[in-house]
Amino acid sequence: MFRLFLFVALILMKHCLTILLFMIATYQSFAQELFLSDKGQEKLLLIYQKPEADFLSLITEHKNASAEDEYLRLYNLFIAFQSNERMLYAKSFHNGLKQFETTFKSCPKVQLMHTTLLIQQSLLYWNQNKTGDGARSFYKAHRLFKKLYKDQYPDDYIKLQAIFNIFLSQIPEQFQFLASLFGLEGNIDEGFKQLNKHLRNIHQQSGNFCEAMVLQTYCQLKFGKPDKQQVQLLMEQSVHCQSPLLGFIAASLCIKNRMSNEGLTYIRNIDQSSFKSFPLLLYVKGRLMLNQLDLNSNATLQQFTTHYQGRSYRTDALMRQAWYYHLHEEVNMRDSLINQVTAQHHLPTSNDKQAKKEVSSLAQKPVSLLKARLLFDGGNYTDARRLLNHIQPETINAFNLPEYHYRLGRINKELNMLNEAIACFDKTIAISDNDTRYFGPYAAIEAAKIKLIQKDTLSAKSYLDQAYKLNTGEYKQDISRIISKLDNE
Repeated sequence: MFRLFLFVALILMKHCLTILLFMIATYQSFAQELFLSDKGQEKLLLIYQKPEADFLSLITEHKNASAEDEYLRLYNLFIAFQSNERMLYAKSFHNGLKQFETTFKSCPKVQLMHTTLLIQQSLLYWNQNKTGDGARSFYKAHRLFKKLYKDQYPDDYIKLQAIFNIFLSQIPEQFQFLASLFGLEGNIDEGFKQLNKHLRNIHQQSGNFCEAMVLQTYCQLKFGKPDKQQVQLLMEQSVHCQSPLLGFIAASLCIKNRMSNEGLTYIRNIDQSSFKSFPLLLYVKGRLMLNQLDLNSNATLQQFTTHYQGRSYRTDALMRQAWYYHLHEEVNMRDSLINQVTAQHHLPTSNDKQAKKEVSSLAQKPVSLLKARLLFDGGNYTDARRLLNHIQPETINAFNLPEYHYRLGRINKELNMLNEAIACFDKTIAISDNDTRYFGPYAAIEAAKIKLIQKDTLSAKSYLDQAYKLNTGEYKQDISRIISKLDNE
């Protein structure tokens, strides 16, 4: 009897162990399931490195393609569009996305793919100034995302969650209540935390890592305030991806942070073939060089406007070429470029819009004032201050005087000469009552920031009140947001 009991017990143990081992194997298989296959990872990395490598395959719909293959083809069309803004890519993307929506059976993986593609579609529409279509695609993406569970593909879920948090945090204050009724609420700090977490989680997945680097760098460029150390780290991490798009965004981040020396060192290490396939690299290189008053900057900007087939940043590049000729007092070439800028009508970026506004007053701008501005933009503050100190303010006409005091104030602030900076900002504010440009309100904002650093909240509040009164023209919405944020501090 005991032997029979022992025999049965052994059989049961063996059976249970088999079930247990099967459950562990099944769980591991499920837990290790990736959003993209190994082959898909390789394809995604190649998309970022050489987006136009296979033109015919890119624009051709493939019958019986898997969801992953079609997702990557559409993804490739989106990235390839960034290279030269070929409308054929955008058209193929929109048509392909319609087919994607109806062809593939809904499941978590397909829903994640669909959400990503809808976000990309919204960006394509916004590039073409189709704001309504862009908003609809983004809202559709958000609704689809809200139906997803985070458990099966947590890394890709947190990536999308970060994107929505960051983008939706930018809704203007007057529309935030209405947006909240539709569940469209963001949190920029949480979004950046999620992006950092995503980057850590997928650092061994080559394609996803490059994508995460692009997302991180792009969001820092558009919405973040990284310090120079953070920008340097992003540049170091981005080198391994060998992506021209990522190179363009990282160099743009150097421009934003006034890091011309670091930006030029970075961009000169990019493979020269990338400049031909991705001409926007020429644009950022030309800007970085111009901020150093480099004599070769104009040739680089001219290469960009000659070879680039898109419209983004074209007006801005033409204006900077006009700046170059103004600096060298070549009046005929400057005026020819001014005419080209004023003739531009499609202005996809804020840089282009501002360039068209600014160029009309270029002929009257003192050369030294423009040089100082460029040196400041490149982070060469001491040289910029030396230039402005050689100008006698009484020799500057009334139109240019607010800019002179404002720029000298910004330079002094960067050099930690805070009392001198406040004096310059006060002069800017005093002569900006009837000026709709940004110099007056921004001077008041910069003065308020100094007073907050000095713990003088009453003076800071007074400067913010002045900024509010002067905020009647350029960048009104952005300035209002800054004032509101500082007021809360």
